[in-house]
Amino acid sequence: MSSEAGRPATGPHATTREWMAVGAVALGTFALVTSEFIPVGLITRMSADFGSSDGATGLMMTVPAFAAAIAAPAVMLGARRMDRRIILCLLSALLVISNLVVGYAPNLGVVLFGRVLLGIDVGAFWAISSIVAGKIAPSASVGRASSIIFAGISLGSVVGVPAGALIGSAFGWRTAFESVAAFGLLVLVAQVTLLPRLPPSEVVTMRHLAAIFRIPSARLGLLACFLAFAGQFAAYTYMGAFLEHVTKMQPAVLSSLLLGYGVAGFVGNFVGGALSQRGPRLTYAGAAAALGLSVLALTLGGQSQTVASIAVLAWGCAFGALPIATPGFMARAAAKELESASSMFVSILQMGFAFGAFVGGRAVDSVGLSATLSCAAIATIATGILIVRFGRIDEGRVDGDVVFE
Repeated sequence: MSSEAGRPATGPHATTREWMAVGAVALGTFALVTSEFIPVGLITRMSADFGSSDGATGLMMTVPAFAAAIAAPAVMLGARRMDRRIILCLLSALLVISNLVVGYAPNLGVVLFGRVLLGIDVGAFWAISSIVAGKIAPSASVGRASSIIFAGISLGSVVGVPAGALIGSAFGWRTAFESVAAFGLLVLVAQVTLLPRLPPSEVVTMRHLAAIFRIPSARLGLLACFLAFAGQFAAYTYMGAFLEHVTKMQPAVLSSLLLGYGVAGFVGNFVGGALSQRGPRLTYAGAAAALGLSVLALTLGGQSQTVASIAVLAWGCAFGALPIATPGFMARAAAKELESASSMFVSILQMGFAFGAFVGGRAVDSVGLSATLSCAAIATIATGILIVRFGRIDEGRVDGDVVFE
């Protein structure tokens, strides 16, 4: 059956139209990441306009993460049998609305309301987009399709966030959010035009969500996801500060290296996609362990700009592979609860994001940059060890029934 009927073509490889549909979803991930992280370069200007502290304005980063953690399973529960194509398009429309709310906000309270809307969008969009590649493309092309969809994460960091900061500097922070809203409208048009019908794999209920936690490998996968992303964001939030204060990098060199981090992540997306198609468990474990080892190398040899640069580029590549490897592992671990597993994965990921950023901030204030990054590195290395030691997914059972083979 063709993708026009909402299922992948029977041919071994995706058609041009299927690749265009994958591209439309990838544009959505790019717009979403840009929207989520664009405040990083605009907080000072927004604080000055609203007369608020940088810390209070910084809630623009943590509020969406908490909202996304709740929204991922909640939206999937409410969606039931609704065509996932319709949901993706509605979420793209919500992205436009949330950025317009922030762009025209008269005070910080309205800004945070707009960011809550974005958090709902983030949670639901990631929960669906992480499995949509398998609905659009045939099995032989799913790994590459997933890589393209998740490449929006790195591309948003490499292009979207710096572009937003540049627009904000030249034309004001409100114009930056309005520009993202305008781009989101183009994404919406592309998705309405190109996406095929995407029927649900299952009707998600509370029973399905609870079933995920009765699958040993899925349970382990979610724990590993929390540890890996908490470690990532506890460290990543303060990468720039470490390079500035410990490595003593000049601003121009630092900016170039951060750009290199994003480019390396873009490469990691495609490497992770190819490897995950062959071996999701080892790819998941390898990405987490490589991330931790890269951060540890930075803390141990970060006084050298050469060592720091190599460590940061390796870090970027490893983290680029992680968002591909994690859902790949979960898809094998909970093959009969695919959409439930996806929604819980996104929820746990966002919890890890918020927890890591929060705890990292407290740790930096109390024990310093190097110790904080070292602890984050240990958490992600431990993640890799857990997956290798206990993450076999060929014998998983739920209530005596074989769940994956």
